[in-house]
Amino acid sequence: MRNHLIAIQGSVSSFHDLAAKKYFGEDVSVKECGSFKEVCDKIANNKVDYGIIAIENKVAGSILLNYQLIENYDLRVIGEIYLPIELQLLGKKDSRLADIKEVISHPMALGQSQLFLSEHDNLLVTEYKDTSSCAKMVTEDRSGKLAVIGGPTLAKAYNLEVLVDNVCDVKQNFTRFYILSKGSDYVSNPNKASVTLQVMNEAGKLSAVLDVIKKHHLNLSKIQSLPIPNNSNAYPFHLDIEFDYKSVFETCISDLQKETVNLKVLGVYRSEAYKPKLINELNTLKNLN
Repeated sequence: MRNHLIAIQGSVSSFHDLAAKKYFGEDVSVKECGSFKEVCDKIANNKVDYGIIAIENKVAGSILLNYQLIENYDLRVIGEIYLPIELQLLGKKDSRLADIKEVISHPMALGQSQLFLSEHDNLLVTEYKDTSSCAKMVTEDRSGKLAVIGGPTLAKAYNLEVLVDNVCDVKQNFTRFYILSKGSDYVSNPNKASVTLQVMNEAGKLSAVLDVIKKHHLNLSKIQSLPIPNNSNAYPFHLDIEFDYKSVFETCISDLQKETVNLKVLGVYRSEAYKPKLINELNTLKNLN
């Protein structure tokens, strides 16, 4: 069986790496990327089989840039994965919280730990590209005054000490990731879709969109407004729509096109509960190529 190469934002042991292994399996190969843009670029230029990017967090909210990147690179959403997020303050072995002068991490991890950081406003807080790279910086720091906010796997991977456990603002936190492909890999019996659309800046236009979805008895599990600079004539939205039958969803899309402009289906896929069978189908497709 072919081993997939997956583009991730960050390094091995980062949350993106954990999400990739949870979705594709522990033996997956990853291509480390310094930014979400680089992930999408690798997919679009056939440097990897698939990519994975965070799209929303329970605490920090949606990552609006990533919606735009998916569209700009004309990528397809072929799956999703929800990763429970546990955050700890990690330092070098034998270090103490009182020794720490600076905390580093990815902006999303810092954004999910604002209550802890506000209680320690004497600490300098610095953003870096991913939690794994930050953990490596802590191990290489000779002063012992540097700490990272990251997941429990970092402590084991980089031999770090847990200085403070559970620093996340919400204890039952999670991040949702999109699985991306350049092509439209076929998924049998999908039950979820990601859609972008624009409605004119006129009274009742968004309400008409919601009425169409309601008429077809579909579940709108997410609606996210997306800004368009220098355009006040139309408002874009990202929708996640859940359905039981693809034919009903397709009829709904046909009706939505009458109420919107620039409607695009980014992908139809299965929710996380159907992941194991999906992986088998993707393996079959890749082996046939």
